[in-house]
Amino acid sequence: MSKHTLIGGGTGYIGRHLGKHLSQQGYEVTVISRMPGIKRITWHELEKNGIPSSVSSVVNLTGQNVLDPTRRWTPGFKQNVWNSRVNSTKALCKAISEAPHVCSFVSMCGVSHYPPSPVKVYTEEDKVESYDFMSRLCIAWEEAANLNNNTPKAKCCARVWLWASLMEA
Repeated sequence: MSKHTLIGGGTGYIGRHLGKHLSQQGYEVTVISRMPGIKRITWHELEKNGIPSSVSSVVNLTGQNVLDPTRRWTPGFKQNVWNSRVNSTKALCKAISEAPHVCSFVSMCGVSHYPPSPVKVYTEEDKVESYDFMSRLCIAWEEAANLNNNTPKAKCCARVWLWASLMEA
């Protein structure tokens, strides 16, 4: 089986580190990006041509950086955040459903669908709630990552809480 992973969001903070780690483990890594380049395909190429035939696994880390303190949360920025997560994930899942050679799919999501609490420790069994923009985003993002039930692929959806860091690992 091919050890070739396609990473949506592979130029971001987590994606860069994951790509480097996978490469060190002997995987071929291709990144989906807005910009063409070496070991990259664009979102347009993905929608037009599908997932490259040598790819066996897909990781979804797509999304506009929401931790940038210089960005204001304008309606336009919120729409970019939504499109970059929900719409990109839908496009990626459509391509996966049309790619029989893809065996596994991992999609990352945030934890903002849990209400803030100074004492509650949440687990994946806890009810998710829509109470603000970020909670609605996370719920829609996870729903977008649902593959067609007829798609025989291993799938994992991981809810990630990311500390903003000034140091790169």
